[in-house]
Amino acid sequence: MRVTLIRHGEAEDHAPTDSERALTKRGRSEARRVGRALARHGVHFRAIVTSPLIRAVQTAEIVAAAMGSREPIFVDRALVPDATPAGVRTLLRGLGDVSSVALVAHEPILSGICAVLLGTVSFPALRKMEAIRIRLEGGPDGPGRLRWRIDPASGKRRRNI
Repeated sequence: MRVTLIRHGEAEDHAPTDSERALTKRGRSEARRVGRALARHGVHFRAIVTSPLIRAVQTAEIVAAAMGSREPIFVDRALVPDATPAGVRTLLRGLGDVSSVALVAHEPILSGICAVLLGTVSFPALRKMEAIRIRLEGGPDGPGRLRWRIDPASGKRRRNI
């Protein structure tokens, strides 16, 4: 299973609640850039799962559109910022036979998910609009290996072998 973790783009500072913070113009532009970079590198998702917070939903929609993806976008509370990272294994098992999935969310949940999937104690925080690919050998419960990152500023992919 291939899991791509994507942190949301830049969001506005002022909104009635944190969950209602929308992407800024820059955040939308960053999401398009990363979506196009993923498409250029031949990345395809069979499902996209996003946090319910508006900035993550907007990021997922923009990335999917920039990739030309017509795959479904699911919303799941397991990806809110203060969720338990270990819950990602349950979320991934619930997707069934999906071979490639994008998880769009926030910090600190994303770095926590990376640590869980890679079997490490911790993982550095993802930058806004950074995308990281982890390969899980044998499915959702298998050991993970970091494969590459998409730099949010340049859209370039850096391999991790």
